[in-house]
Amino acid sequence: MEFREIDKSNYWDCMALTIDESQEGFVADNKQSLIEAAYEEGLYTLGIYQGDAMVGFILYDYDETFPGWSLSRFMIGKQFQGRGYGKKAVIAFLDYFKKKHNVDKLFISVSLENTVARKMFSSVGFVELKEVEYTFLGKQFKEMQMVKEL
Repeated sequence: MEFREIDKSNYWDCMALTIDESQEGFVADNKQSLIEAAYEEGLYTLGIYQGDAMVGFILYDYDETFPGWSLSRFMIGKQFQGRGYGKKAVIAFLDYFKKKHNVDKLFISVSLENTVARKMFSSVGFVELKEVEYTFLGKQFKEMQMVKEL
């Protein structure tokens, strides 16, 4: 597993990654994430690669609400799900992130209803902190803030 910055050579591969219908409402569309990263400072995008294939996407940033670094978006394309790439990618990203930024913890927020993701993040050492509610683009969200000590 390796990570490559999203740039003009691979952004189409990133936009082609989609989620399963059962995950709608849990994962932001990659197109939206790429647009946000292009126009907002401090958002970092990475393609998750298995060999030459982009199998997933990460967006991370420094989030003032925690405050701290946050794995803001994470997804594995539906055509690559069920192969263990999600957990493998998170473990590899934690190592990548710690080496690149030399920090001691990473936050993530996961939908309260997304029990599969909450279980996977817990299995790699993320600890649930608190439930939060917020409104974004007129829609109400309920999430669990989690943290991983690095």
